[in-house]
Formats: sequence, structure tokens, C-alpha cells
Amino acid sequence: MSSMKKSVQNINILMLILLLIITTPAVCSAGINGIEISAMEITPLPAEPGDDVTLKIRVTNNGVETIEDFSVKIDVEYPFYLKSESNNFENKRILNVGSSVDNIYYLTVDPNAISGTYPIEFDVYVNDVVLNPPDNNVYVQVIGRPDLIIKANAIDNVAPGDIFPLKISVDNVGTGMAKNVKVISESENILILGSNIELIDRIMPAETSEIEYDFIAKNDLDPDAHQFPIVLKYIDEQGTNYTLTYNIGINILNRAEIGIQSIKITPTQITPIDEVYIAGIIENTGNGDAKKVVLELENEDRSYKSFIGELKSDDDAPFYFYIDPGATGNKDLNITINYTDDFGSYELEQSIPIEVERPKTNMILVISLLIIIAIPVAYIVYKRRRGENAEQ
Repeated sequence: MSSMKKSVQNINILMLILLLIITTPAVCSAGINGIEISAMEITPLPAEPGDDVTLKIRVTNNGVETIEDFSVKIDVEYPFYLKSESNNFENKRILNVGSSVDNIYYLTVDPNAISGTYPIEFDVYVNDVVLNPPDNNVYVQVIGRPDLIIKANAIDNVAPGDIFPLKISVDNVGTGMAKNVKVISESENILILGSNIELIDRIMPAETSEIEYDFIAKNDLDPDAHQFPIVLKYIDEQGTNYTLTYNIGINILNRAEIGIQSIKITPTQITPIDEVYIAGIIENTGNGDAKKVVLELENEDRSYKSFIGELKSDDDAPFYFYIDPGATGNKDLNITINYTDDFGSYELEQSIPIEVERPKTNMILVISLLIIIAIPVAYIVYKRRRGENAEQ
């Protein structure tokens, strides 16, 4: 019997211990679950990067038990910095059921903070143990300001009437989102092909949007360094309108356009024994002056040059070649034109077809007779001169 009583006593003691283990956390949990952290004031709201923010926090005990040895610590992380506070939540105190305690924090928002809703966490301590409620954060909205800049790829030298592509990068180096971004070309001399407005829905901070246009320089544009405006219009997250103008530089130069206007070959029927005379006119139909103009003609293994020099806009000049036609047959005489203008050096090629015919038979006979007659005549002249020299 005594052993049975001891077993019952042990069971009772074990049940009591289990009951204490189970009920003690329940009481603590019930007590801490009644803690409510709320923001009574956030000024300004929304905050902007660089602002000083006043944050009034209230901690209320909505639980069923008085909380002893109670304290709260603020956990400040980027983009906020704590400057000071009105009271010290970190001092331990008693928080009765239904009562509350306030504290005011003075914070600073980082000047480079981008738009977003940022949490500020509060740690609740009971008996030096962290027992945070389900939501121990206060949320502060920060709205930054966009700052758009334009970067354009380098533009090569352009002549009046030229079409050239231009890639534009729009960078948001600000802290807020830019919305309804309009990229507008407003130049009267450098015209955009198609619509002169490009729309970008939004550009986030640190984001880049690229667009590409095809532009054309007006035909009557004077050669010089020019700038043409690109306008940006957009709004920020609070509906504020922005208008910015960027000037893009371009160098307008005149381009020479060289070509052969006409060409004439003499004789019209060419044989290998002929000396061929080629005469032509070269012209500059471009807006720029051509310099160091040289024509070079190649026929078989021989080359011939004609130097022109400078050829101004809408000007022309003659050129001449005396050439040996070479062997019989159909062939192309290759003419190369070299010149420079404001854009650089150029080499143009053009071919002239000719036919070198065999000499006719009567012509060969005439030449042969002339050779036969010339030999004895030359011999007689030679003998006479030799005899005269002997008599002397």
C-alpha cells in the first residue's frame, strides 16, 4: 500500500511540474501578445531624402497582465539615422494593463535614399528577454525626386542633307521615379525623321532608358559647329512637372562630289601604232571644295597622271592623257580619281572601254615601202658624208 501511495504522489508532483511548465509560458505569451506598438505621428509624411523626421511612438499594454521590467529599443537602419529622443524607452518600467507610454524620436533621412517604404523596428524586452509582438515595425514612406540627364553618342561630321542616327541615353541620377517622360526634338535645322516625340513610361532611380532617332540635316545648313535642343518633360511621384533642355553638338561640313562629266578619245579607230589622245572634263557637284585632285590612268603595265589641284564647288576642269594603246583587243582603261575634302581622303575608280584594232593591210604596205626606201637613202647620205670627210 505504501508503495502505491508513493507512486500516486510522484504522479501528482509530475503533473504539477508539467502544469507549471505549460502555464508559465502561456501567461508570458498572453501578456506580451497584448503589447501594441503604433505610430502616433510621422512628420513629414511622406518624407524626402535629407529631411528631418519626427516619429512619435506609443506602446500600449492591451494584454491581461501587468508587464514588469519592460523596455523598448529602437533599431535604426539605413536610410535613417537617429539624432535624439525625448524619453528613454530603454529604462525598465512597469506597464499596467490598458496603460501606454509615448516616446518621440528625431531621425534624419539619408540624402541619397531612393523612394520606398522603409521599416523601423522596435525590440520589446521583458526581463531582459526579447519578446517582440507580431508586428514590431513602424513604416515610413520616403519619396525622392527624379533627376534626368541625357547622354548622346558622338556624332561624326555631317554634311547638309545627310541622314544620321543618334542614340540617346536618359539616366535617372535622382532619388525618385520619373513618369511619363517625353523626349522631344525642337530643332528647326536638325530634323527628326518621323515623330519628334518619344514617350518613356517611367525611369526608376539609377535606371537608364535608351532610344535611337534618325535625324536629317537641312540642305541649306551652313557649315559650322551647331547645337540642337532635346527637351525632356516628365513628372515625379507627387505630380510635380519638370522641363529640361539639353543641347547636343554637331559639326556640319561641306562634302565634295567628284565625277567625270565627259570624255573623248582620239582617234576613234585605234591601232597599236597610234598615239591615243584622251581629253575629258572633271566636275565637282558637291557643296565642299575638293583638294589635291589627281587622275591616274592605267593601261596594261603603264600608268599616266593628270594633276588638277583644287576644284571648288560647282566648278570643273579639263584633263588630258597621251597614251600608248598597247596590244590589240578589247580592254578597259582604268581611271582612278584621288582627292580630299573636309571629311577626309577619297579614291574613285572608273573604266573606259576601248578597242585596239589591227593595222589595215595597205597601211602595212605603206610602212614597209617607206622602210625600204628609207634604208638606201640613208645609206647614200651616209656614203656622201663619208666621202666629203675623206677629201677634206
